Amino acid sequence: MARKKVTMQQIADVAGVSKYVVSKTLNGKPGVSDQTREKILFIAKQLGYHSDLLRSNKTEDVNASHSSFIIVVIEHQSHHDSLYWGKIIDGIYEAVNEVKLGMMIVSEDQQVKQLVNTANLQGIIGVGHVSSEVLVELHQLAVPIVLINHEDSLVPADSIYADNMDGLYKMTNHLIAIGHRSISFVGDTSFSKSFYERWLGYRMAIEENGLQDEIIKQPLSIPYSSEFQLSFQRWVMERDEIPTAFLCANDDIAQRVIMSLRKVGYNVPVDCSVTGFDNIDSSALIKPSLSTVQVLKESIGQRAVYKLIWRREHRQFPPEKLLIKAEIVMRDSVVPMN
Repeated sequence: MARKKVTMQQIADVAGVSKYVVSKTLNGKPGVSDQTREKILFIAKQLGYHSDLLRSNKTEDVNASHSSFIIVVIEHQSHHDSLYWGKIIDGIYEAVNEVKLGMMIVSEDQQVKQLVNTANLQGIIGVGHVSSEVLVELHQLAVPIVLINHEDSLVPADSIYADNMDGLYKMTNHLIAIGHRSISFVGDTSFSKSFYERWLGYRMAIEENGLQDEIIKQPLSIPYSSEFQLSFQRWVMERDEIPTAFLCANDDIAQRVIMSLRKVGYNVPVDCSVTGFDNIDSSALIKPSLSTVQVLKESIGQRAVYKLIWRREHRQFPPEKLLIKAEIVMRDSVVPMN
């Protein structure tokens, strides 16, 4: 695997900030908080980004300040997931500081064995969909592996997920309880295991409540791409009637749905309600503020570290799957049916 040049967008994706903020930080410009600046510089250094500012920065390499350390392997995430993953990495960072370990962040296209001396490596945390090829290579290091939001049949590893099914089950039941009967799930269930599990939670609630409307039997599986809004607008305009509520697979999709509905003349929540999943920062700031399912992202990162430490002393037990419960957060994008 050839090592690729690290970009500002990759740093932004991991840090959960915009590329603009990363650019300001790496160019030494004002207007970025000290906490955010420190986080960006740390991540940039761990990913192997080279600049004069980083070479002069006083932030220590984790392997120089800690004899024992873990490696965090990330996939390259597109911007719509950056806030989600950034919070998880915050949780990992807090936990490794608590237990006095060092941490090195690498992207999956970097060859770990060539990057570090693995003699003091305590374990590996994979964040997101790390490829089987990379995981098999990491498994050869003979240290515990914990995967966040991912499993791989080729590599025995503990895994940690948000309880996606239960989260959407709760949200769907809440909408039904306040009078909604025509409810559509919006999200490509083939995009990720999380999306599929959220769809299953929705279906479970729909079936338990005996709702059989044709529109709710299948997900509105519009590909999660730059063309999403145009495709969704076409779907809406082809119909004489739309559902009273759209349950979206994540907050980014929900925000695109709200914007799309507005463009074709529908008002949220007057004409229909919309919900998301993840409770990213922008969900509370948009108009109307977005009802969503809150995932304790920092907690997921922390639990991954604790599970890694536990696994080092309990190699004899089979891999475990840990689910972190999610809770619904109701805001202005949902109203009861009259």
